[in-house]
Amino acid sequence: MKPYSKYLEDSFFIDWIYKPTHESDVFWETYILNNPQEQQVISDLKEVLLAIKTNDLNLTEAEKKEMLGKILDKMMSSKKTSTEFNLFKKYFKYAAMLLVLLGVGLFLKNMFSQQNPTLVKNLDMMSLDSLTHTQLVFKSGEPLLINKKESEIKYTSSGKVVVNANDTITSVTEEKEKETYNKLLVPYGQRSKITLSDGSVVHLNAGTKFIFPEKFLLRERTVVLSGEAFFEVKPNKERPFIVKTMEENFSVEVLGTKFNVSAYPADGCIFTALTEGKVNVVEKGFFNNKKTVLKPGQLATWSKKNGNVEVKNVDTDNYTLWTSGLLYFESESVINIIRKIERFYNIDIVLDEKLDIYKIKISGKLDLNDKIEKTLQNLMFITKFKIELIDDKYIIK
Repeated sequence: MKPYSKYLEDSFFIDWIYKPTHESDVFWETYILNNPQEQQVISDLKEVLLAIKTNDLNLTEAEKKEMLGKILDKMMSSKKTSTEFNLFKKYFKYAAMLLVLLGVGLFLKNMFSQQNPTLVKNLDMMSLDSLTHTQLVFKSGEPLLINKKESEIKYTSSGKVVVNANDTITSVTEEKEKETYNKLLVPYGQRSKITLSDGSVVHLNAGTKFIFPEKFLLRERTVVLSGEAFFEVKPNKERPFIVKTMEENFSVEVLGTKFNVSAYPADGCIFTALTEGKVNVVEKGFFNNKKTVLKPGQLATWSKKNGNVEVKNVDTDNYTLWTSGLLYFESESVINIIRKIERFYNIDIVLDEKLDIYKIKISGKLDLNDKIEKTLQNLMFITKFKIELIDDKYIIK
């Protein structure tokens, strides 16, 4: 199943098969055009998935996976010769019919949500590099520039948007059945706080992109995060709150709680720290989802490389101090601390090639409310490094 696995684990691909849209059609048509060697694999896989689509769910996940595996293995072995492939086509026709009669069902139901997967793709294409101000982007695509290092935005239940407690905008659409989405882009060196229409509060750290509905109309309250945010979710047992990330196989599910998610694309892991309530850290699988339950005072580290979740007890307050402009670290890699400083101050820090900094771990606290010179001076004191400013870049030696 190796040639097919990368597509089977891609919910955007699966959604395109079963719920095609103009956006997804354009994306995958362009992808095939640029990757012609993948065209046959995609075509075969599409045929299999459409053939076993039904609404019944009688077989176990293990049985469904075994059947699909046999079909795909047969597909691979049958392509050795054109004659064998034609025989396979005949075999596949009856195998697909058998699967339907057995009630295989839409085994990918857990990969579908009421949200459009293009949200994640769209967020991925948006860059923060050229931004100098926080931007609130409405459905129309029109951005509202917020000229303040620390901004505050509030969406009211009456359909108004209040910015920095001064400017009030009527921008919420009149859609009653379909959710419309806004984006909040927080460049490096700035932070923002937003109150969503359900009363949930989200603190966004520097270098963060965030997509959210103007009004929550669906059963699940779903948002998309790229960067870091501290969530204070308004309780609602009937409508769980879902935080999706740029890693489509990872999300966080809650009902009402306080937690921090650090999901920067450049980092090798996604960190979820729970301060209050209960959350499920969800790893999306092909046939089912693996959920890890967190209790207050626990940190879940999800590795992007191997998909493993590691849970440990920590002082979670240390993972939310950034909302007050403080950076706490305990036995943490120096390179991670440097990345956080770069994001917060919007600066470039260059490492001396002779310095083996990746293995060094330190503990301490930095007050990011200080000017950059003071912060770097404190960093030098902790690490014993030398830092010089050369051509607008800070060099660590």
